[in-house]
Amino acid sequence: MRIYVTSILTTILTFCVSLSIASAQQVVASTIPDQLKPGFESITTDQCEQWLNILAGPEFEGRGTGQTGYTKAAHWVSGKVAEFGLEPMGGGGSYFQMLPMARTIAVPAESRIEGPNGLNITGAEQLGFQRFTDQPQVSGTVAFVAVTGENPQLPADVSLRDKVVVLSTNVESDFRTQVTLARQQPAAVIRIAAGKPENQSEVGRGGRNRSQGIWSSISPAAAQSLIEALEVEASWIQPAEQVGVVVNEIEAKLSVSVRLREEKLIVPNVIAWLEGSDPDLKDEYIVLGAHLDHLGTRGDQVYNGADDNGSGSTAILSVARAMSLNPVRPKRSVMFIWFAAEEIGLVGSRYYVDNPTRPLENIVCMFNCDMVGRNQETASQSAEENQNTIQLIGSQRGQTVLHDIMLEANQHINLEFRYEQESVFGRSDQASFYEKGIPVAFLFSGFHPDYHQPSDETDKINFQKIASVARLCYLAIHAVDEHGRIEMTEE
Repeated sequence: MRIYVTSILTTILTFCVSLSIASAQQVVASTIPDQLKPGFESITTDQCEQWLNILAGPEFEGRGTGQTGYTKAAHWVSGKVAEFGLEPMGGGGSYFQMLPMARTIAVPAESRIEGPNGLNITGAEQLGFQRFTDQPQVSGTVAFVAVTGENPQLPADVSLRDKVVVLSTNVESDFRTQVTLARQQPAAVIRIAAGKPENQSEVGRGGRNRSQGIWSSISPAAAQSLIEALEVEASWIQPAEQVGVVVNEIEAKLSVSVRLREEKLIVPNVIAWLEGSDPDLKDEYIVLGAHLDHLGTRGDQVYNGADDNGSGSTAILSVARAMSLNPVRPKRSVMFIWFAAEEIGLVGSRYYVDNPTRPLENIVCMFNCDMVGRNQETASQSAEENQNTIQLIGSQRGQTVLHDIMLEANQHINLEFRYEQESVFGRSDQASFYEKGIPVAFLFSGFHPDYHQPSDETDKINFQKIASVARLCYLAIHAVDEHGRIEMTEE
């Protein structure tokens, strides 16, 4: 049976809901009841802009998991919540919950690409690796793929499964090409670099199966040796003259072997705790989370991740400060988590739900903010059309209470909820909590052309939207606190 909670929020907030469309991005502070005003009014666009410029700034170098920039960002966030007076809820009396991970890197001098006519490409000047499998060696017939433009579409009759792809592209860092090729499940991808190939480390849980294929790069000189050994056209290792994808397949085989070195690594979730005011209820808690990591530095490129997910990290930091400043605290406790390693498979959130620092059964619900700072931009929707939209995802899975609470709270924020991105539910950290039977709601402002690109920078951010999302979470947490436990049903 559908549960309606209008009376709950009316009791808590007791404010009018007759804001006009013209005021959609500016909440009238006088509508907020006195007991919630101090915290609510502390959430400002200026504060969001200041913090996001730090999180997505040069000092933190894209906050890559296992990189120095992420460590600096985690310390900065922990310093802010300490400043707010929130309690540490990591391990050993700290704000850090340490995730045991590993950094793996190839040894180019002991790795090689081999083929016909004595082809042997090896050494750091000629060969580098970016991704690895558990197989030390793979081989397959060769497919030359030349890509021009940023939205590659492979011909429908082409299958690259288990092949060794030799890739040339005119886009220096093209996430879409990587995704397109990965879906084909090639045995290996050999990208022709513009200069010396880069040898990148890969961070993961360690000892886990890697199945995405070997991804490597070779120098222009090595590429020349390759085409001579395979006796193919020199033009095949050049980007296509027109926008599109050109594929040339041959029966010759290449083998790629890689020698790996692994070292242990510790990466922290940042966890802070606002204790509830009711002695009988404070052991129960509401989780507000966002992943802190992004893609970091890759060669000479820095992926600052302003929207993904500097925006969500900023939003929940704003809520943490607001709740610490508000003289009236929720009866239940609130846990704030900045997750590590989301970009490499929800590692931080999965680690928390498997190793909770407070009992998992005491969680009332979990709110997640991931990419809440941009205007969705697609082939059919312009950014201008989405100035005030936000995707509300997962709020009706297994229950409807959270959905109703979000709708009611939003009457006082006036964001425009959209629901067409439910398919991305499994790609962010709330999914880890939902798998444990915990009610969740995921706020997401939608995709845009700068997703996973170095161009995801602060100059494109809608700071008002971040502040609105933070205010929405602030009100929703108080409403959930008043409601209490939410029953889940099987779907």
